[in-house]
Amino acid sequence: MKRILSTGLAAAFSLALVACGGGEAGSNDTAAGKAPAPAPAPAAAPAGGGMMSTPAWMTVDEAARTVTLDIVAGQTDANNHWNFNGHTMGDATIVVPAGYTVTINLSNQDPANFHSAAIMAAQASFPAMFDNPTPAFAGAMTPDATSMTDATGPGESDSITFTAGTAGDYALVCLIPAHATTGMWMGFEVSSSGESGVRM
Repeated sequence: MKRILSTGLAAAFSLALVACGGGEAGSNDTAAGKAPAPAPAPAAAPAGGGMMSTPAWMTVDEAARTVTLDIVAGQTDANNHWNFNGHTMGDATIVVPAGYTVTINLSNQDPANFHSAAIMAAQASFPAMFDNPTPAFAGAMTPDATSMTDATGPGESDSITFTAGTAGDYALVCLIPAHATTGMWMGFEVSSSGESGVRM
């Protein structure tokens, strides 16, 4: 009887080990010292998804084929002032038609930090530091965009103009160290259908 009881306990113990993760190796990547999976790529909402509107800070001239964006860094205290027009972490996507000339007028209302603006390729996650960044379109990056002392400072402004030449999903990103990785970015979509506005 003791032998049957011992065999039954051993089987139950083995079953408990498998159920608690004693089975397949590497099933807990974080415990094994591996980094967690990257966050989803910062991309525009699927076609037809989200509410589209044209806010006061966006002007579209179809006849001239231009878009003007008045972007305010640190407009609110959201995300420690690391936001564009109050938006962070891709919670809004700017949509411009392919082939249009886009002007971004960046002003910095953050009381303490320098900021920048660049149109970059959408990525699964943004690095803490950008080493020699290349914008998605020629001219689509404010001056000294990675410098914590020479980018657009508190109370300052800069303007850039570029052609949104290739349809696809991009991102409007602040390239100052740690800003994008902690959420200072918006979606930026170049539409092949001629659609324009801001999708929430």
